[in-house]
Amino acid sequence: MMADDEKTAAVIRFPQSRVAPHGSDKPTKHLGLGRMAEVIGAPESQATGHWCSRCQGIWYGYLLEVACPACGNRHG
Repeated sequence: MMADDEKTAAVIRFPQSRVAPHGSDKPTKHLGLGRMAEVIGAPESQATGHWCSRCQGIWYGYLLEVACPACGNRHG
C-alpha cells in the first residue's frame, strides 16, 4: 500500500540540464560542444550540459570539461 505523499509525487526526468530554463520566453542559445568532445567524436547525447553565464547559453562537454567553447569562460 502506498502512502499519501507517494500518490501525489511527481516524476522528474533526468538529466535536467537538457530542459529550457524556467520562465524563459526566448530560446536558449546552443554554444556547441567542448574541445574534448569534438576531438573524440562524442555524440551530444553523451555529453553533459553546462551553462555559460557570460554567453547566456548552454554548451555540452565530455567528462570534466569546464571551458565554454564560445568564450573560454570557466566559471559557469
